[in-house]
Amino acid sequence: MLYNENDVYVFNPDYAMRNDSRRVVIFSERKSNTLSAPNWESFLHPVHAGIFSFFTYDRPLQVTVSALGEYLNRDKNAIQRIVFPFIENSQSVYTEYKDEKVRIPKNVIINRNRIAGNVDFLNLSPDVFDCRNIDLTKQRNYTGPQLLTFMLNNSCVSNCIYCYADKTTQVKRHIPATRVLELIDEAKTLPVRLINLMGGEIFLHPDWFVILKKLVDFHVSPEYISTKHPLTGEIIRSIQKTGFTNPVQISLDVCSSGILQKTLCVNNDYLTKVLQGIKKLDESGLKYRINSVLTTYNTKSEVMEKLFQFISGLKNISDWRITPAVNSNWIEYDQFRKIKPGKDEIETLFAFMESKIMPYSNIPILLNQAAINREFYYCTTGSKDFKGVECSALNSHLFVLSDGKATICEQLYWSPQFIIGDLTVNSISKVWNSPAAEKLLNLKKADIQNNSPCKFCKIFDSCFNTRNRCWVDIVKAYGKDNWDYPDPRCAFAPSMINNINY
Repeated sequence: MLYNENDVYVFNPDYAMRNDSRRVVIFSERKSNTLSAPNWESFLHPVHAGIFSFFTYDRPLQVTVSALGEYLNRDKNAIQRIVFPFIENSQSVYTEYKDEKVRIPKNVIINRNRIAGNVDFLNLSPDVFDCRNIDLTKQRNYTGPQLLTFMLNNSCVSNCIYCYADKTTQVKRHIPATRVLELIDEAKTLPVRLINLMGGEIFLHPDWFVILKKLVDFHVSPEYISTKHPLTGEIIRSIQKTGFTNPVQISLDVCSSGILQKTLCVNNDYLTKVLQGIKKLDESGLKYRINSVLTTYNTKSEVMEKLFQFISGLKNISDWRITPAVNSNWIEYDQFRKIKPGKDEIETLFAFMESKIMPYSNIPILLNQAAINREFYYCTTGSKDFKGVECSALNSHLFVLSDGKATICEQLYWSPQFIIGDLTVNSISKVWNSPAAEKLLNLKKADIQNNSPCKFCKIFDSCFNTRNRCWVDIVKAYGKDNWDYPDPRCAFAPSMINNINY
């Protein structure tokens, strides 16, 4: 490929780099530019980060190449051999460091002319990425999380019979909005890749607008906002004023007021208000989608067909997502089992949707097949070989509860053994590397109770060090007191006390 030496080539502004003490993390930041790799995250050797820092200046390529030559003490031809593979690379590329692959995302350096709008030239020095004792293998971020979630409250407009959230804990003192804004400032300086917001119900928080606006301005806004709140024109206009451009997810399970009164414990005018709000949202220009949770009340073809009739009349909806209800740690299992649909019921409904509804739909309908096809008791080699998405708890994600307590995962809430700090008084970095976090990171057999099969397992060290066990599934399957049991995907796990399968 030929390059115009007089053109300005820049480090793609959709990526960001962060000094993680013993390596540099590169990640996709805004996820809005088709030139970049969405949801990218990998580790760089600091030398690569230093090279990329030279492309954070507003200057022609020939000037940058010359400056790099002086920095690396190499001639022009050598610099071109080093750098040109990273310029407008249409696919991700790999280099090696001590037999470890260093992954570089596509289009890491691009021509300034390909970027719409202004570019903020950061004028970074390679010294910013000075690291010691290089480590490109450890999964866990050293300096802090890449993903942060603020649970603003645990108050809702409904009381869903299938809710997995902890709504029993009474929060006496919520983390002040001023402190949330301070933590967002700190998160930006790390920097983090993404900050999500959730409830309870976001729109019941008095300062949701200020918080969301700051996240948008910092380019770390949530992947989506989920709500059961009947949307008003005022709420919709406020969302628009923040500049939020990611989807709003509306939870709507049925178009039956009677069923919603039973399953959400709402009054009889709730459905009317929700449908009116969706129509206003449809006209607003905001991105949105609808999510439906399946229980024994709505895993029926005629019920979902009626909901489809409403959805098919919408003009600007992006998609409709349908997923089975999941077990909760906060609802008695015998109670939840009464409203949890069976696998045969779900498969029958999904077959109906695929044959009778989806061929006539103008929007994508996404059926969560993965939820009903999970495998358990199959793995004999530990968590490194578990199927499914890798666990982000303790590796890249920090969850902030509405009182400021920090836990490792959303669905663990205030379970004391997973609380690793208090963000009302400590920084993100301090909580991330707190003694409580270190203890969970380095669990030993001595920390495990005698009735857990993990206590005497031969592959304990490799399994726990990989940290791909799902704490949520363990607690759901075996109870809160048995949090140190095997993940039910493990072949050596005992039979589940509470069946999390369908």
